[in-house]
Amino acid sequence: MTRWQLAALTGALLVPGTAGAQMQAEVRSGLTVGSHSASAAALDIAPAVSFDVVLKRQMTPSIAIYGGFFRTAFGCEEGFCKERNLTVVGNHGALGAEWGTASAWLRAGALYGSTRVGSEGESPEPGIGVHAAAGLNIGIGRLRFLPGVSYRWMSATTATTTDHAIALALDLGFGIRIGGGAS
Repeated sequence: MTRWQLAALTGALLVPGTAGAQMQAEVRSGLTVGSHSASAAALDIAPAVSFDVVLKRQMTPSIAIYGGFFRTAFGCEEGFCKERNLTVVGNHGALGAEWGTASAWLRAGALYGSTRVGSEGESPEPGIGVHAAAGLNIGIGRLRFLPGVSYRWMSATTATTTDHAIALALDLGFGIRIGGGAS
């Protein structure tokens, strides 16, 4: 994460909230497919496992902010990836907002990090990306089951190329409320 993301997340987590303010730690994992602009392939159906670690703070009953680490991975087998079977991997810090109800949630946020294609070639440069997700909120008390879908647009730029990757994921998450008011 960049310094401004860490500062914003720390500040938001320390802001006094209402008696109902809650924090939630969340772990998500699932299968991701995607495309890489330099591969000359469309959406490549070669799934790989991705995961997220998120810390979320309720600001109002329906609005929360979140920050965390996202590792996005998917295979690349078409276009220029033929015969090479590469994996596209992005490692990003995330910062965003969530709107939610007792049964569903929507997220939108910014990503900052790098995306690498395969293990050879030029080192990726850090860049900005976008994250959007939607899902269900199932559970009572402190424990939540959070199935969802997500979209990520990630910079995959190197010193000589300006590329990007797009990832679509179907994932399962588990969250535990770690503080605040009533559930």
